[in-house]
Amino acid sequence: MTNTEIWAAIDLHRGHVVSLRRGRLEESTAWRTDPVEIANRWQREGAYGLHVVDLDAALADVSSRAAVESIIRNARIPVQVGGGIRSSEDAERLLSSGADRVVLGTLAYESPSEFHKIVETYGAERIVVAIDYRNGVIVTHGWTKEQHLTVVEAINSLQVAGIETVLATATEFDGMAKGPDLGTLRSIRSSTLMRILASGGIRTINDVRELEKIGVEGVVAGRALYEGTLRLSELNQEM
Repeated sequence: MTNTEIWAAIDLHRGHVVSLRRGRLEESTAWRTDPVEIANRWQREGAYGLHVVDLDAALADVSSRAAVESIIRNARIPVQVGGGIRSSEDAERLLSSGADRVVLGTLAYESPSEFHKIVETYGAERIVVAIDYRNGVIVTHGWTKEQHLTVVEAINSLQVAGIETVLATATEFDGMAKGPDLGTLRSIRSSTLMRILASGGIRTINDVRELEKIGVEGVVAGRALYEGTLRLSELNQEM
């Protein structure tokens, strides 16, 4: 392996860390540890960065804002935050709180003027755009709404907008421990020079090796880290 970035996922629901299956709260596993303690653990074990998602904000529920900001304050490695960022004010709040990057999903597809305002204000290097898809079609609003936009169409549009980094997630693979969607990721890699972070279905170090072969710049790992089928110490030894 070379320099593949390993981002440890911290998904927050009502202040607690959870892992979902296919984005469904009814199929969640709660990890009974303080979010900051979990963030500190992944830092100690050698994660490149923390990928923090406010699921409550994404689903228009109560917010886990306090937990998000506590993680940011205590982090010594890069933090990117997503979930429910619907305006330039939301992005400004997180970036001014110390987040290195924000992950934009729904806003990038439904509010082009606001999206471009954020990119112009903060620079493309501080923006990651989520390419969340089901059956090749982009989904938003916490994966509950289809956009009638294919992955390829989304890639082409984001390239024109000058975006540098995308986060590709096959929602039907997410949390299922069946391996990542290598076919779609190969297609994405062959169609763009943008940096790709891959998420969904990652189980073991072998999955990370396969993703590295495709040429993705980073992976976001969640359930596999929490359940111990993927270990940061093992990854760091190879890197």
